[in-house]
Amino acid sequence: MPRMPALPDSEPPPRRRRRLRRCLLAVGGPVVAYLLTIAIFGTTSTVRGPTEPRAPTSIFILREALHVGLVIPDAAAAPSSYIEYGFGDWQYFALANTEWYRLPPAVLWPTAGALARRRFRATTPAELRARAPHYVELDEVLVEAAAVTRLRDRLTAEFAAGEPELVKSWNHRMSFVPSPASYWFGNTCADVVANWLAELDCEVSFVALRASLRSS
Repeated sequence: MPRMPALPDSEPPPRRRRRLRRCLLAVGGPVVAYLLTIAIFGTTSTVRGPTEPRAPTSIFILREALHVGLVIPDAAAAPSSYIEYGFGDWQYFALANTEWYRLPPAVLWPTAGALARRRFRATTPAELRARAPHYVELDEVLVEAAAVTRLRDRLTAEFAAGEPELVKSWNHRMSFVPSPASYWFGNTCADVVANWLAELDCEVSFVALRASLRSS
């Protein structure tokens, strides 16, 4: 009797399944540990603005789910408005490649970063709060107007340098360009915004793993 051809396996053999399971545990374990660390130790930095700025202006720490951004007045726009700058992983945040296997490299080691920008058509803090999505939290901080101008000019120039590779996300209502900085758990969006706040002479409390920011 002729031998029947072997049918292809409908599932990996046991050894391959065990290898796949070990691989998933090896990749997922550190991610779970990192997320648990954040949940347990509450890595939120507090922010305090400079004492008695001579020409005070309002800036805002923006929190939206896991995203943290900085909203500053854009006096150069016509009409005047508020503009948010943020930071994230290029593949995950800018290109919206949110497959599960992209999360470990985005978190565990330095990957390509993205500078994000979003505009709010508002001319006053009250109008900004009214026009921001209901799920967005805004913490107001008073800082020196001249320092805001310097930071805005620097970020505008950095964004313009990356505009040949600009990507727009209609889901986030944001535009993205490549950033010279790398993204990972040691340099998250909260860390980058903390550095920007330091440029505005704000005091930002130290935490080992910074997940968010909140005004004091």
